[in-house]
Amino acid sequence: MIPTIRRFLAVVSIFGLAASIVAYIASYFGSTMDSLWRWALLLHPGVFILVLPMFALEYSSIKNRVFFWTAFKQGRPTWTVQAITLTALFFLFHFVIFLIESHAASPEIKDGDYVLNNHGHIVKVLTHAEYLALKGAELRLFATGWIFFYLVVTMYWWFPRIRQLVL
Repeated sequence: MIPTIRRFLAVVSIFGLAASIVAYIASYFGSTMDSLWRWALLLHPGVFILVLPMFALEYSSIKNRVFFWTAFKQGRPTWTVQAITLTALFFLFHFVIFLIESHAASPEIKDGDYVLNNHGHIVKVLTHAEYLALKGAELRLFATGWIFFYLVVTMYWWFPRIRQLVL
């Protein structure tokens, strides 16, 4: 791939990563998915727009049943792999915490009440403070997912893998 296109995709990825970090921090100051829905409309599909060309370029590694992560790690600085691993664990931590706190339901307003709704079944009635805390946790869950995926694509596009020629 042409280096300028690669660098452009890396810079776009960095902006997505930065916006995801800002969303994560904002979740501790009262921001929710509802208040940042415009960001979500950009950040969510942005991940796919940056991941699809990555998978297209690595298709032969995937097709030949080489585990993608093994191919991804080759020729990249060690710290990038460690950073991605830590970020994945960070996302997993927030995912588990949200599942526990929310009882695997989503915080919603139904008939003027703050509730945890699990596919139409009200799991629990919440106070306003509990509702806002869960909405913040919901944003943190999405933000950590965005951080993880944007970090992966940033590392992929910024540090091209050195391929060995097989003769």
